[in-house]
Amino acid sequence: MLVVAGSALLPIAVAIVAGETDQVIALLVTTIGIAVLASSVLLLTPRPSRKARPSDALAVVIIWWFIAPVASALPFVLGVANGSLLNAIHEAAACLTTSGQSVIRTESNVWPVSLVFWRGVLHIIGGMATIITAASVLAAINLGGPGIHRTVLFTVPESSFFDAVPRVARSVSIMMLVFLIVLLGLLIMSGVPFPRALSDAVSAMTTGAVDPNTVSRVSLQPFPSIILGMGLIVGALGLAVWLPLKDRKPRAALMDPETVTFLFLITMFAAVVLLLGIGVGDALAWATSALSTSGLILSSAPTRDLVPLPILVLPALIGGSALSAAGGVKIARLIVLARRAGQEFRQLGYRRSVLGFRFRDRELDERSVIGVWVYLVAYIVAVFIVMIGFSFQNLPFEETIRLSIGGLTNSGALLMGHTSDLGGGATTLLIISMILGRLEILAIIPALSPSFWRG
Repeated sequence: MLVVAGSALLPIAVAIVAGETDQVIALLVTTIGIAVLASSVLLLTPRPSRKARPSDALAVVIIWWFIAPVASALPFVLGVANGSLLNAIHEAAACLTTSGQSVIRTESNVWPVSLVFWRGVLHIIGGMATIITAASVLAAINLGGPGIHRTVLFTVPESSFFDAVPRVARSVSIMMLVFLIVLLGLLIMSGVPFPRALSDAVSAMTTGAVDPNTVSRVSLQPFPSIILGMGLIVGALGLAVWLPLKDRKPRAALMDPETVTFLFLITMFAAVVLLLGIGVGDALAWATSALSTSGLILSSAPTRDLVPLPILVLPALIGGSALSAAGGVKIARLIVLARRAGQEFRQLGYRRSVLGFRFRDRELDERSVIGVWVYLVAYIVAVFIVMIGFSFQNLPFEETIRLSIGGLTNSGALLMGHTSDLGGGATTLLIISMILGRLEILAIIPALSPSFWRG
């Protein structure tokens, strides 16, 4: 939370330069309030009597995801003409979960520059929290299939669990900084104005939509759109491409199973929408944005309005890499299930054969497959439960599908333009579903079991 408080200093500086007095006050109050409370917790908490375990880290993650949207919502109450605290919390939760949709209406759709910066800061914090959690906490607990989240960055230490987290945080921070600088420079050199280039670079890095008016913006020219689309692909793959590139192995990054599958899925979904009469460029642009669970509009036409809902939600359900800020079930799990199915077919002709399959140079056993299946079943059950919840809010059936899948997959492409007129109950349910999507749903299940906390 101290990181969240410190991150508000940049928007405060922007507000001072822009002469936005209300926003300066709102952001200052937020910073001071979070800093005082967080510092008090640190000072008043006694030294732990035992070393931290993965379950303790999971508790911290769950608590943070439910507290952070409330703590960072104040600027969306005091900084704009918004009288609804719930809408402000929704705005903060959408940014932190990198869903990106906005529910706050401003005069003439003009937002204070400092609050757009605050939205970007929250996107970065949420994206970092997502990737760090996946590469450390979820990897240690082995949720969603053993090995899915494992990397060379993290092993469970013999000392306190949190001793090993800074290494992951440092690598993720460097990755995001390098990505942001490179993409921002490329967009500026292609003729994109600095404010939009910065907004789009952060959006691609976090697979969200920083600009609250993303839907109504004028589309970029073809060349900048191609650069932004490539940045979005890299952002949706995250550590899957960063770790090989860091080791100077570009071929390994290109041939990573998640990279190959992601590019194949883009091609496949683009080919499907070509049948609707959409051009090749617009089809590829829509597929890239939808599969990365981003709200960025890369195409020159309202392609997503022409795509039938069953096809529209499918890319979001799949999502990006397990080690990125993209939402969805994640490509790694899809690969594991596909290879396990292929193994079953091969064994039909050789009943007594002993076959295995590997993922990223690791042999995966039945426990891995069972873990993936359990995750998939839990995800489907969560979708139906959230759909039932929305149906009790008297929403149309198609809207319940869009909101439930969009919330759990953190897909701004599904949510944008469909959240502004929701009632209090539907807004609260959407906030919870977005947070559940970031916790990958299964993380909540151990939290309900007393035996898990007893170790």
